[in-house]
Amino acid sequence: MRTSLFTFLATLAGSFASTIPRAPADLLQPRQTACENTPTSRNCWGEFSVDTNYYDVTPVTNSPPKEFWLSVVEGPCALDGYSRTCMTFNGTVPGPTIIADWGDEVIIHVTNNMASNGTSIHWHGLRMLNNALNDGVPGVTQCGIAPGETMTYRFRVTQYGSTWYHSHFSLQYAEGLFGGMILRGPTTDHYDEDLGLLFLQDWPHVEAFTLWHTAKLGAPPIAHNGLINGTNSFDCSGSQDPKCVGGGRKFETVFETGKKYLLRLVNVAVDGAFQFSIDGHKLKVVAHDLVPVVPYTTDSVELTIGQRYDVIVEADAAPGDYWLRGGWNVGCASNGNAAGITGIVRYDASSTADPKSVSTVTPSTSCLGEPVEKTVPHLKLDVTNMRGGVVNEVLGTAFDDYFKWTINTSSLLLDWSNPTMGQIFEGKSLFPTEYNVVGVNVSGPVDYCDS
Repeated sequence: MRTSLFTFLATLAGSFASTIPRAPADLLQPRQTACENTPTSRNCWGEFSVDTNYYDVTPVTNSPPKEFWLSVVEGPCALDGYSRTCMTFNGTVPGPTIIADWGDEVIIHVTNNMASNGTSIHWHGLRMLNNALNDGVPGVTQCGIAPGETMTYRFRVTQYGSTWYHSHFSLQYAEGLFGGMILRGPTTDHYDEDLGLLFLQDWPHVEAFTLWHTAKLGAPPIAHNGLINGTNSFDCSGSQDPKCVGGGRKFETVFETGKKYLLRLVNVAVDGAFQFSIDGHKLKVVAHDLVPVVPYTTDSVELTIGQRYDVIVEADAAPGDYWLRGGWNVGCASNGNAAGITGIVRYDASSTADPKSVSTVTPSTSCLGEPVEKTVPHLKLDVTNMRGGVVNEVLGTAFDDYFKWTINTSSLLLDWSNPTMGQIFEGKSLFPTEYNVVGVNVSGPVDYCDS
């Protein structure tokens, strides 16, 4: 029986902050004087820069809050030319991109317009320090948003870079219920144009809620295809399946010779790893999971579930058409169209030709993303004496009625009508229980280990 760590990793997310006090000046690295973020000065951000310790310092933009409205809807779709049902934000996969500046306050109104599903929205990788109630995890920080109801999330942007938002309710993000977040700030290298987010996704032709009946037995189902920014083609020629309607298309983007482009890569798969590349082009990695890194150049970038990498691509190849490859890693999970999860880079917007380019990338045998030694944070911080000490938790598996991942030998119990944090605030005894709440003495070091 093959099991996959990906299904578990896809549920993990960080939290984010509402307000963070300024650190004493002597704890910060030197900051630049006020400057404008331009193609030749991407490392600066007004009075701040990539050298600013964003864990302790947040710009104050003095701008009105950035306000967004998201409608959760369910309906028919054919993202790759095969008809099925999608769950979407505002009717698109991916949903609308939320764009804000480092330091902005963000207000997001989420209305559940589905007929029979609750929902909640999580802001992946955002720290939510002192603001956990806006983290969007049903059964932990909130009850689900009932059909016909609206919930407003509010937080300050204390980090910058690329991330995504998604339903944290049951299997909904596997059905298309996700979108992008661009939190504008400095970078560790220069580029001319920001091309935005590029989502890499597995895509079965059977809804996840149906596939769950197989997956819960411990055998992850095989996806039929994969999508790049919500689109791809699927071969329906000769098919007698009435749902195979055709009309799918490849993702395309256009390069101008000599320009440098920022691409924000995100793996939103349910069960799979990607090794992204563009034939004939190098990738310069400048950020990983909202952390600016020391730039390095590579032929490909490996992404496991939930990971984000910002890369700069220079349009320095001979003008023509090139395959942009999702690079599904067949050693990590199966896919019915692994080699066909591709898009196209064109140097001539009027071209309609299929690329003739060939990949020179050596397929990876790892399922863990880029090697840790490659992604070196630009900002050096001492984390050897973190407040609260270290908590060690042991990941495992269990199987009774169905397959489960466990933490410290027990599965995670969630009661969507009685969130765990609410019980903690009410002083109920949850230490330890199957809720997996771990007591941490924040006034001193902790060494918690359960084997």
